[in-house]
Parts: sequence; C-alpha cells; structure tokens
Amino acid sequence: MKYLILLLKLGALIALISLRLGEWDISWFIKPRYRESFSYYVDAIAGLAIFLLLLDFIQFFTVWWYRRRHKVRGEDNFVIGVGHIYSLLLAIGIIAGILSLFRINAKELFTSLSIIFAGIAILSKDYISNMINGMILTFSGQMSIGDNVRIGEQRGKITDITLLNIHLQNDDDDIIYIPNNIVFNVEVINYTKREVKRTSIDFDIDLKFLKTIEDLETSLIEALKPFHDLIREDSYYLRVFEVHKDRISLKFQYILKEPNKELERQIRRRTVRRLVEIISAREKIADKIPLLPDDSAAEGHNYI
Repeated sequence: MKYLILLLKLGALIALISLRLGEWDISWFIKPRYRESFSYYVDAIAGLAIFLLLLDFIQFFTVWWYRRRHKVRGEDNFVIGVGHIYSLLLAIGIIAGILSLFRINAKELFTSLSIIFAGIAILSKDYISNMINGMILTFSGQMSIGDNVRIGEQRGKITDITLLNIHLQNDDDDIIYIPNNIVFNVEVINYTKREVKRTSIDFDIDLKFLKTIEDLETSLIEALKPFHDLIREDSYYLRVFEVHKDRISLKFQYILKEPNKELERQIRRRTVRRLVEIISAREKIADKIPLLPDDSAAEGHNYI
C-alpha cells in the first residue's frame, strides 16, 4: 500500500509538471476573457502541488536512505530532525502558495510590512529560539528518545523531542513538557549515555535517624535481596553526596545486569519503603528515650 501511494504521487507529479510546462491545454472550455486568469490560478496551484510533492519525495528518500545505511528502525534523532525541517518547509511553501493565489508579491509584502514583521519577530523570539534549539537537540545526538535523563530537577525517560519542548516521562508516568530553551540553560545528566548503566536513588535523611552509613547500606542491600539475581554483584554503593547541619544527602547506587525501566521502578519503591521503615523504627526508639532534665545535667547524670 505504501509503494502504491508512492507510485500514485509520482504519477501526479509527472502530470502536474506536464501541465505546468504547458504541454496540456485544459482552458479550451473557458471563455476567452477568463482564460488568462484561469491559466494563472492553474499554474499557481500546480506549482504549489509540485513543491509539496517534491518535498514529500525528498523527505521519504532521505529517511529511507538513512535507515537502510544505518540499519535503523523506528525513529531516532536524525529522522525526527528531518521531520522538523519538512514541517518548516511545508509551512513556508503553503504560505507562499496562498500569497501567490491572491497575486501578492511576497518580496514587496515583506518590504512594506518590515516594521510589523520586525515587531512580530521580537514578540516571537522565544518561540523562534525554542525551534532553533529543538533542531540543535535533534541533530546533536546528546539526547535521544528513550534516554533516561535528569533536566534540572526533573528526571525521567525522553518520549519525544519536538521543535518546542522535550517530553519527559517520570517514575509516576507523568508527562512533563520542558521547553528547549530551558534544556540549554540548566544542568542535564544523561544516564543512558554513560558506559556503566548505574542506577542512582537520591534521598536525604535526618542525622538523628542515621546510626552509621555502613549499617544503612547493609539494611538497603538486604531489602533488595529478591532482586540480587538481576543486579550485578558488588555494584551496591551508598555514597555521601552532601552533608548539612541536621541532615545528610545520600545516593544509593547499583548496576542492573540488563536495563529494565519497570525493574528500576520496583527497586526504587522497595528502597523507599525500607527507608520509611528505618526512620519509623528510629522515631519509636527516640520517643522511648527520656529527656535529660536540666538539674540532672548539672549533676552529671548520663542517659542513653
């Protein structure tokens, strides 16, 4: 069906080119006084149709050649970038075609309305900047659909890259739309591009609930015992990320033998629940410890 449509488009393109070159005369049934106007509109419509068909063929064969050469199935950054260019040229061609139908000279129009267009350009500079940044992102290869990234405070899987924003799916299956301009102005971490696919769970814990780092690490590893066959041996690591006055920021890291988004979600859920259990148990212990009276402190009494 795809190739049949392609052949029909090719036939239509050949017919339109023949009509545009004047090989066919279809104005014989039009009254002589209307033939000039009729011929103009036929040429204008045929020219627009030829442009759109040629643009469609160029996009199709460019993507086909790329996929065949690089053995790519589905969409990647190059295919998306070609689609963005196709959309821009399509919009420009349609606007030019509509202007020609009304016999408006585009050059004269832009010249006479230069001040208005300058104002429009200033008002839409963020939109234009977003589009340019979107093109840069698609062709740079720094981020691709399916990559697990952190953009500023947001972390998730890239589901789409458009001319305006990046679509990010977080662990709660929420879709977050991040403008392309923001991506260029914040810190971006691409967890998929690194050689070692280390998964990291970040959290803060109050110092009063922390006995030792080693004790907490052992407890978290024990909580993930059902997943030990799926996690690379000796890859567990509880790293101190930042120390504050009353709390500490930690990263619990591990390496999966095979990348699996659903498995990462299950491990994260189990780890968080284990942390809640540890904090809850420490709170109960803290509630049972008597407070130190002021006079006892003066006499030097010790309390656990």
